[in-house]
Amino acid sequence: MAGYILALDQGTTSSRAILYDDQARPIEIAQQPTTLKTPKAGYVEQDARQIWQTQISCAHDVINQAGLLATDVTSIAITNQRESIVMWDKQTGAPLAPAIIWQDRRTASYCQDMANEATGDMSKHVQQITGLRLDPYFSASKIAWLLEHYPKIKARANSSQGGQIAVGTIDSWLIYQLTGGEHVIDVTNASRTLLYDIHKLAWSEELCARFDIPLAILPKVLPSDGDFGKTKRGLFAKQIPIHAVLGDQQAALFGQGCLDPGMAKNTYGTGCFMLMNIGQTPKLSEHQLLTTIAWQRRASMSRVDELSISDIVQSGKRIIQAPSTFFGREVNYALEGSVFMAGAIVQWLRDNLGMIKQSCEVEDLARQVESSEDVVLLPAFTGLGAPYWRSDIHASIGGMSRGTTKAHIARAALEAIAYQTYDVLIAMQKDSPHPLTELRVDGGAANNDLLMQFQADLLGVPVLRPQDTEITAKGAALLAGLKSGLYDESTMKASWQVDRVFEPSMSAERRAQHLDKWQAAVSRALIDI
Repeated sequence: MAGYILALDQGTTSSRAILYDDQARPIEIAQQPTTLKTPKAGYVEQDARQIWQTQISCAHDVINQAGLLATDVTSIAITNQRESIVMWDKQTGAPLAPAIIWQDRRTASYCQDMANEATGDMSKHVQQITGLRLDPYFSASKIAWLLEHYPKIKARANSSQGGQIAVGTIDSWLIYQLTGGEHVIDVTNASRTLLYDIHKLAWSEELCARFDIPLAILPKVLPSDGDFGKTKRGLFAKQIPIHAVLGDQQAALFGQGCLDPGMAKNTYGTGCFMLMNIGQTPKLSEHQLLTTIAWQRRASMSRVDELSISDIVQSGKRIIQAPSTFFGREVNYALEGSVFMAGAIVQWLRDNLGMIKQSCEVEDLARQVESSEDVVLLPAFTGLGAPYWRSDIHASIGGMSRGTTKAHIARAALEAIAYQTYDVLIAMQKDSPHPLTELRVDGGAANNDLLMQFQADLLGVPVLRPQDTEITAKGAALLAGLKSGLYDESTMKASWQVDRVFEPSMSAERRAQHLDKWQAAVSRALIDI
């Protein structure tokens, strides 16, 4: 079956479109930057119209660059920055306010006040329902803030006109614009809003009421390979179905082939995100991590085909109720540790300090010295994420001397990315019954050999980098290909090929010295608050 998958990858700093052929091979890519705005301390916003315009422009560009027609495209897959939200008018399709991005911390005090309520342990209650933490990182407090600060919108949302107001994560916004009116959301993105019950697989009326968010403005939740509609007439030469939607980190987990419990990946992007597949039973973290929906997809009917009625009778089994793995849709869950600053640290060295002209130069600069010596960079520019979850900690550079050069700082910046990942892994190992035997990596910074080797040395397990590190878009494309019938399971297995394995080589003593330096820096920051 010939055809192509058009994957739309809407990230924090750019919109991209990638075309995949019938063997899940990327054949062309188009990319355009998007602009982050920080009007006040703690505020991070984007123009939702720019997000849409750059994304649809990339979609057209990549088809033209490949010398194809829209009629050659089998289906569309979408993967997106999570937790960021857009509010728009359903009648006009126009955004009603700036998009509030996942890095935004304006609601930190709002979340803290809610956590401090004397009516019970709200933080624990929220975790029990959503698997998440009560934190401004997630969407709910962002939506509540918009409704509070735009009273006219809130009045409409709470009136009989409530159905005219729409809010959603970036996938919802793109789908609405692509289809000309579908107000839906994928389950993985819904599970990042702090409003979704990951056990009942439905919006939590209790949490919506607590955040004072009308249910009428929320999108319909669909499985990751659900029917998201077709592109509206005139947008392309034909109406193309949207067959798969995954939040970016879940897409990377799927694209890395982490389909079995215990398999884990780490994405080194603007932030750093480690996810471990924990199977079809959600487990709440006891060590400051998140439990999230990895994906929900159609159950494999091959299991039913293989288990005939006569087999069931001969085995003496009774079917009282059809299990969800036979009929309906399978749900997989994951443990996640989110690091707020990863590649963004390198961007800071480039844009704020002018130490490098391009991000890719950081490795060569860091290699000018054998070690960072006593220099340690604590990248808490927007607080520290998992497993600390401290929005009140500030960034710092310590251990400098007269002999410190920008090369030492560059090396310390790369080490900071690896240190944060180590902290997440330790917490994850405490939560999961599955010991980590390898870590699959992707994202832009995964191409940094110095960082990957240091990461393997800290973790004490091999780090596996695939040939295609743009795995996020591929994950969504693979799911769309499976849904459309363009791909089968063998296509998926063949699509993941290792480029390099980084084996741990650091001595235990040297590793302990590095970790002691990092943990001392974190401890000082916690004491100084």
